[in-house]
Amino acid sequence: MMENKDLPLELVLIGGSSGSFVIFEEILKLLDRPLSCAILFVLHRGKSSLFELPKLFRSKTQVRMEEPQHLDPIMKNCIYFAVPDYHLLVGPDERFYLDGTEKDFFSRPSLDATFISAAQSGIYIKAAMIFSGASEDGALGMKIIAERGFKTYVQNPTIAEVERMPAAAIRTHGKHHILTENVFEEIRSILYSYST
Repeated sequence: MMENKDLPLELVLIGGSSGSFVIFEEILKLLDRPLSCAILFVLHRGKSSLFELPKLFRSKTQVRMEEPQHLDPIMKNCIYFAVPDYHLLVGPDERFYLDGTEKDFFSRPSLDATFISAAQSGIYIKAAMIFSGASEDGALGMKIIAERGFKTYVQNPTIAEVERMPAAAIRTHGKHHILTENVFEEIRSILYSYST
């Protein structure tokens, strides 16, 4: 079935830091058919990061992948990776904005910058997820998203490679859904819950 171009844009936000790279890779392997949403991956990456994640992950999925540039439109059935040394912001005009302001939790891109801007954009957030990481980045953004009525998911800290990031999200807002040992089965179900 072809994607209905008239359906409104939906976002899935996925963030992590230390220990999340392999999780991102495994999530991409789940994407074996078109998506009805846009997926935004935010991974802490330093300014000196030279690798382009779409090229690195090219063999993992047939879904289109990009590192968005300033003012690029956000498209359905596309996977986006935040570029190094910029915060990736989501605008109410359904475009990306690259922001070079101060680092958040010593990181640029930061999860909070993307998650909070998405929550404020008026665009429907299908799901927001946080995985392994060594800082508390993302906890506030997840709280704001949850309080606006969108679904939020946090990796169980006990199974995360580095528990600080998911633990902070749970401590900041205690009503997130906790992803269990069957994490990838759950994620696939979430991503394709309304796909065409």
